Formats: sequence, structure tokens, C-alpha cells
Amino acid sequence: MCILLKNKISWDEIEDSLRSYLGLKYHLVGINLLKSEDKRNYKGIRKPNRQIAFCHAIREIASNGGSLIYGINEEACPIAQIALGFTRLPIKVSDEMTQFKIRANQVLISSLNEIREDPDVIVAILNPKQMMTLAVIIHTETGFSLSVEFKGERACFEFFTRPYIESKPNISLLCHGARTVYSDFRDDEFIFGAPPKIYFQAYEIVDMLRRIGGSLCGCQTSDIPESIIREFEEIGFSKGTDYFFGKINGYSVRVYLNKDLQGRLKFITLHLIIKSASETEAEDLVNRLKKLFQHITV
Repeated sequence: MCILLKNKISWDEIEDSLRSYLGLKYHLVGINLLKSEDKRNYKGIRKPNRQIAFCHAIREIASNGGSLIYGINEEACPIAQIALGFTRLPIKVSDEMTQFKIRANQVLISSLNEIREDPDVIVAILNPKQMMTLAVIIHTETGFSLSVEFKGERACFEFFTRPYIESKPNISLLCHGARTVYSDFRDDEFIFGAPPKIYFQAYEIVDMLRRIGGSLCGCQTSDIPESIIREFEEIGFSKGTDYFFGKINGYSVRVYLNKDLQGRLKFITLHLIIKSASETEAEDLVNRLKKLFQHITV
């Protein structure tokens, strides 16, 4: 089992955590490009007994687990032969003719629960809701919104080659080849590809949420004790999913109860939406509210 040496976390553990949290039907899949000078031992890894397209190989491993290794003679899709670096022909990507500097003679495709080494790129087969949740996780960790590029063709360039070359995540809505010619991806499925560090960062956020029993956006049912709920109701507040809402001196307020790292309710966050005509007026409101909340006890 491959280990991230710096953090002593296995890819198996990362897969289990993310699959459980996102509700994934399929395994996460790690992809490694192998060059001719690579002397590592890959004996015992299954080879296809017929030609297979890269996108279908990913779906097969995602569905059934295990590993698959093959080269240009087994790759059925001519576009994938270029995307994987098996051939050196240029291909038009976006609006420019690009010669990708990838050189490989084999590709190793493995489910994360059985992978032997750190992958070059990890891909996940997702539906829109799962991608929404993952995008929130990525934004929480990095502070950046997910920026992607796709156009509905040459899917392997979108979900593998771009993340491999640019070390950035990308989404592919797949292509006619992936959905009809070579494989049978469903209408609500697409592929998210990213460098391993993105998945590790997502794992850290999910692990933190599990430890504190929280959620990122209030979509999950909270576990606030009934006694606290009654206390808020007595002062005129109603309960949302993981917050309370009501009014204080005419202001609409949301109250969030935050947990510490031991899972104990310890902090309160007050959320107010106030419109002001100018920056000066906004600053005056902030100062007045500070004085107001100094005298409030719950």
C-alpha cells in the first residue's frame, strides 16, 4: 500500500474517507505514466486481452477496482494515444496547436485502494451534486474557486492531460467517444481530474469535519442538543439546519453554534445582513452593533 510519507496517510484511507463523505458509487482512480527507462517491477498487474480505450479502462477500474497496465498497442482510441504521450503528434487544444511534452510507453491505472505508488493524476467519476460538495471542500481549503476548461470533446485531454501538465484540477463533461463509442458513461456522470495534492487537501477537510461533527454549508443535519434548541425557542429564535434565526432589536440575525476540535459546542457566530447607503453609514452601524452585543447574554 502506497503511503504519503510526510503525513503517514495511505491512499486507501483517503479513498475510503472521500467516497464515504461524497457518497461515491465508484472507486477513485490513480493514473501513472511509465517511461521506457522506468525499471520498477510491475509484474503481476493485469494487462488487457484486447484493445481498450483509456476512458473505458478508467470506468472499468473505477467500477471493479484493481489495476491495469498497457501501452500503445492496446490503446483503442487514437486521441488517447496522444493524450497519454504514446505518440508525438500535435493536436488542437482550445484555440492553439499544442505539442504536449509527454513521453510515455505505458499507462498504469489503479483504484486508490490498491495503488502501489503515488499517482500522477487522480480522477473521480461524479454526478453534479457530488461535484458541488467537492468544489466547496476545495474552496474551503485553498480559498480559490474551481476554474475549469472543457468543450465536450477529447475528454482524456480535459480530465488527465491538463491536470498532468498544469498541475491544476479540471472537469470533463466527456465526449461522444466516452459516452457512446468506447464506453457507456451515464448522462449524469462526468470526470474530475486533479493532482494528488488536491485529493489529500480534500481529505484533510473531510477528516476535520468528521472530528468536529460539523458541515461546510449547513446542508447536513445538525446534532445540537434538544435543551439548547428549547433555550433558543424561548427567546424567540427558530431552528434552521445547523443555525437559529430570529430578530434582535429589529435586526434579522442568524446564530451558528461552532464546535472546537474535540467536538464541543464552544463558540457562537452571529450573522447579520444589513444594507447601508454608504461606507460611513456601514461603519457607524458596526460600531453601534458592537455596543449592542456587549450587553446581550444568552
